[in-house]
Amino acid sequence: MASSNVSYQNIAIKYGILVGIAHIVYFLIMWAIGVLEIIELSFLSGLFLIIGIVVAISSYKKARRGGIRYLEGFGIGATVGVVSSAILALFLVIFLSAFRTGYLENLQASALFPQGLTLLSLFALTILYGTIPGALTAFIAMQWFKREDHNTMPSQD
Repeated sequence: MASSNVSYQNIAIKYGILVGIAHIVYFLIMWAIGVLEIIELSFLSGLFLIIGIVVAISSYKKARRGGIRYLEGFGIGATVGVVSSAILALFLVIFLSAFRTGYLENLQASALFPQGLTLLSLFALTILYGTIPGALTAFIAMQWFKREDHNTMPSQD
């Protein structure tokens, strides 16, 4: 792939979709094994976001043959966060409307969400809870990736 044809938006959207799918699979596994009521476990899916952002930035840097601008990396992280959390938010609204209408009460009781939580506010909070950590993760990761002497993942030759 030629480095001039690579856009950070395409890579960010690709990894955002993958991370969003990982969030959904994790949620469904939690539901299947009966631990969905332990709200704190859902925050472990933030590891998918961190891994997805780091791999996306690394992939972009490798595709650009080691060159990456700071704001491109930051944009990758923010976009991965927005895309993945929007996918999860849309899934949650559909899932909770169809299968688990009482789950909002569990979220309200957890003190991690506001008392007057509605599906619309859950949608907005889910996107917010993915976007802000995505941007912060990219900010931290770019401290490493912006360095000239940093190499991306070793080649698999």
